[in-house]
Amino acid sequence: MSFSPVQTISDEGFSHLVRLTKLDMRNNPLKIFPREVLKTARYLHTVYSENYKLCCQQNLPDHFDAGSCFAPVDEISSCDDLLRSDVYRVFLWLFCVLSITGNAGSFLFRQFLQKNSSALGFSVFVTNLNVSDFVMGVYLAILGVADETYRSVYLWHDLQWRDSTTCKVAGFLSFMSSEVSTLIICLITIDRFIVLRFPLVACGLAWAVGFTLAAVPLLPSLSDWEFYGQNAICIPLPITRKLFRGRSYSIDIMIILNMVLFFIIAFGQICVYWSIRVNSMKGNMARKSNDVIIARRLATVVVSDFLCWFPVGMASILADLGFPVPSEASVAIAIFVLPLNSAINPFLYTFTLLLEKLNRVEEQRILSQLQLSLSFEK
Repeated sequence: MSFSPVQTISDEGFSHLVRLTKLDMRNNPLKIFPREVLKTARYLHTVYSENYKLCCQQNLPDHFDAGSCFAPVDEISSCDDLLRSDVYRVFLWLFCVLSITGNAGSFLFRQFLQKNSSALGFSVFVTNLNVSDFVMGVYLAILGVADETYRSVYLWHDLQWRDSTTCKVAGFLSFMSSEVSTLIICLITIDRFIVLRFPLVACGLAWAVGFTLAAVPLLPSLSDWEFYGQNAICIPLPITRKLFRGRSYSIDIMIILNMVLFFIIAFGQICVYWSIRVNSMKGNMARKSNDVIIARRLATVVVSDFLCWFPVGMASILADLGFPVPSEASVAIAIFVLPLNSAINPFLYTFTLLLEKLNRVEEQRILSQLQLSLSFEK
């Protein structure tokens, strides 16, 4: 049955082929088949398939040697679970908690505790960055709940989940969050080089662009795209050699556009550092110190952004050129790398600022005590 256009096998498909010994379904778009599809083929000893689910023990004869069923392994899901490993599960919930609590805390801090009018534009950008990264945490929560819902029975709900509205919404949120976050980090860098007069307008444009880019694959005219449903985690990462409708759009946005934005961020950082170095002997020392602190913080953000997107870009380029990308690398990028920025950004932008303030308060307290003790000695 190799190279045949069969996509569906009916309930009676193989029930009468009890003496079937070998089945070859390579290069076949098979998607739907009944439970225990090959259970009755007692003499079956070899199977070739493009669909890993056909090689699940639940579908094979009781005494079939699993090593004699040859199919591509799904990098993320198994026959039983949406996330095939407890390690993936632990890190997913870890990044989920960090993204939601960290960004919510940063948002509340900037709304109710920070009263620095001189950094109003910067605060507007960081607040919007908190919201976009919080959305990534919501995506991770949706994925975690789906994993728990389909625990031990995912095999029979794979297509239902990947074609569901919930999966599309989750993928939309993830895509929009990653693009808006990258755009806002780019705006923050530009703001440090040339002060933007209308930060709210700039953030509004970033959200509009991110929303539009994420909504394009959901247009009725593109309903045939396998964009958000190409894998179980609903992220359209082009990090495998698997061809899916909409892959070129994914490469254009998630690889080319994000790399361009990264180079803009990196160039802006070089300009900021150069400006601080040139003016290091001029101006107010407090202002210079503040600029150095912000520049260091932005440099850390650039490095973290690079560590998140460079592996995605390299893996996608290699996959597009036909080089094999190990399944472990694909999983690491999807589960461990992509959500990393959303989890650490609030610590880079807000909680480090809070620690610096606490350190300054402590330094002032120690200085006051020292001055008081010196006055007593006199």
